[in-house]
Parts: sequence; structure tokens; C-alpha cells
Amino acid sequence: MEDQHIPASLFDCPVVESRPVGSYRLISFVAREVAALARPGQFLMVRAAGQSLDPLLPRPIGVHELESDLVKILIEPVGRGTISLAGLRVGDRLSVLGPLGNGFDLNGEGPALVVGGGIGAAPLAFLARALSQRGREVRCLLGFKIRGQAVAAELFRNQKIDVYTEDGSMGGMGLISEPLPGILAEMQAGGPENAISAAGDSSDGAIPADDGETGVAGYHRAAEIFACGPDAMLAALSGIAGDHGAKAQVSMAAHMACGVGACQGCVIRTVDGYRRACSEGPVFAAGEIAW
Repeated sequence: MEDQHIPASLFDCPVVESRPVGSYRLISFVAREVAALARPGQFLMVRAAGQSLDPLLPRPIGVHELESDLVKILIEPVGRGTISLAGLRVGDRLSVLGPLGNGFDLNGEGPALVVGGGIGAAPLAFLARALSQRGREVRCLLGFKIRGQAVAAELFRNQKIDVYTEDGSMGGMGLISEPLPGILAEMQAGGPENAISAAGDSSDGAIPADDGETGVAGYHRAAEIFACGPDAMLAALSGIAGDHGAKAQVSMAAHMACGVGACQGCVIRTVDGYRRACSEGPVFAAGEIAW
């Protein structure tokens, strides 16, 4: 995807906000250099500053949002490392290495469908805002297990959002792979305002499509999917995107130790062999992954 080629640095950062967001915890810290360099889809290696060697390794956390010189991350406390991070309070300090990895390629045109599953939705708020600022039509489809997780959707400010929970406690009920085909088809269906001129030009990537029922030429906009979440969700999404002729970029989660490609511990199997999620990803074209 979009290679950043920016050398990462290690920063000592003061925490200025720590609050619950349903089942998650939002941590904001001052990191002017990180805020200036970070791009949607990149991540940070984070640990509490000055802590003991238990846990030994920092945790990879996606950049949730930026605000001036503040960097925001969303923590799901599920293991020793993330529980430690979720326990940080205002005045504590973080040791932060980053920004790391290659982010999403934002250079396309046409409508963008941003799809997140669980804590994988966290870095997509930053992405959705960046896409909107580029003038693209953005719609977010977010899936969670329970309401306690789904309240994180409130962090996607000023965005069109569809929320689903597996237990139906908030939004629609079911997996997001179920409504995805319909939403994607809806976004790709163009109206008169999306019509291609006689010369075949279109600013939003519309292409003519034959309406088999009416015999009247309709229009089809080339939508693009941006996704982060569990592997099973991303695999299903990749297939749906292919069926609808949509491009898809996926952010792949992997266990990381170093975050800079040295330890080879976060390899992802692609159609061209194994690649490191931390340095060659974490964002890949969906068609590159060997699902």
C-alpha cells in the first residue's frame, strides 16, 4: 500500500486523557512528532514508560485519531499488556515507538466503504475523516459482538454509520458480512448525477452498466473498501469485494514483537509468499492475501 518511508522514533509521552468507551478505554497523549507524521492505517508500539519487564514487550496499537498535537488510541483490555495500558491515568507516561508500517492508499476516487470489526474499528475513525477531507463519499459499516463494544461507534463523528452486533443489542443483528453486499451494491449504483458524459468522462469513476430489466443503460460507480478486523471477516469481505468488482484494502492483525521488521515474527501469507505485517503492511490489497 502507501509506503511512508519515515524513520520511526521512540518518544516519552504524557497521558492527558483516559476514559472508558464501553468495553474499551480511550487514551490520549501528547506526541507532537507522531501527530505530524502519522497516516491512516499506521500503528504504534506502546508500553507504559518505566514499567518493569512484565510484560516484556510493547503492544502494537493502531492510531485511532489525531487532534492537534494529541494522539488517541483505543485499548481493548484482554491480556496482560493491554490491561496494563488500560490502567493508565492522566499524568502517567507512555513509551511510544512510531509511527510504523504502511498505511492505506487514499489516492482513489469514488465512494469509500469503511468496514471495521470489533477493536479493528478503532483506527478507522482516523481513516474515515481523512477520506472525507479528500471529498470522497464515505460510509462506515461497523460490527461488534455486544453493545459494550458497539458504543465505540460514537467516536466516528460526522460519518454515515451502519452498526451491527452479533446479539442484536445495538443496531442490526448479525455479522457485517450479511449486509455488506447490499450496502456495497447501493453505493455502487449511480443516479443521473453520476452519469458519464458522452465523451466517457466521470469524476467519480462511474462506468456504464446495462440494465437487463429495462434495457436502459444505467451507471455503476467503482467503490473501494477499506477494512480492519478479524481475519475471518476480512476473508469474507475480500470475496464479496471480488464478486462486486470493488477494490479492497485490508489491515492485517498479527502478533508483533519489534514492530520494525527485524524479528520476522508477524509474517502474513500472501500469494507471493510470506510478508511482514509490521514493515510491509499492515495494510495490503485484499487480493494479495492467501486466505
